[in-house]
Amino acid sequence: MSKVIAWVKNIRPIKILTVLCMGVLLIVTQACGSVTAGEPKAGANSELSVPKGDKVLNSYEGGMNNFSDTDPRSTGVKSKTEDLKENAEQHLTNKTSPTGENPLGKNLQQTAEGTKQKVGNSADNFAKGVQRGIENIKDNTKNAAGDLTKGAKGAADDAKTNVQRTAQDASSAVNRTVREAD
Repeated sequence: MSKVIAWVKNIRPIKILTVLCMGVLLIVTQACGSVTAGEPKAGANSELSVPKGDKVLNSYEGGMNNFSDTDPRSTGVKSKTEDLKENAEQHLTNKTSPTGENPLGKNLQQTAEGTKQKVGNSADNFAKGVQRGIENIKDNTKNAAGDLTKGAKGAADDAKTNVQRTAQDASSAVNRTVREAD
């Protein structure tokens, strides 16, 4: 602890002021100094180094980076698109029957009928389940009433037995007292 106190006493305000002034001077000279920007030099990738005349490999076509905007790999695209279009048309004609009917419409109609039938079956099953639930509630209510009467009868029998035992205990106590008094 004494070392810390000695170190704090050794710090003088003049030292702190000197460090603070040097920091401010450094910041001001770096932030407020004037720097003149020079002209950029032509590099290997700039337009200045592009070959001119007969040495040009690709002519200027006005696109990005002085090249054409069309992809050179797209030479056979039109024939591919025509083939795909014909394939799609053929696929559609295969989907329809020779009589001109669309089997897709029949499939949709059959699906709708199947869904209607499933919904009807679900409603019937739900009604049957509700009926079974009501019957279970009735049975449970009857069982609960029977259990309640059995419980009440048992409680009455227990009370009767307790009264009889209490009466016997009281008569035994009276008999003991009379015998002790003799």
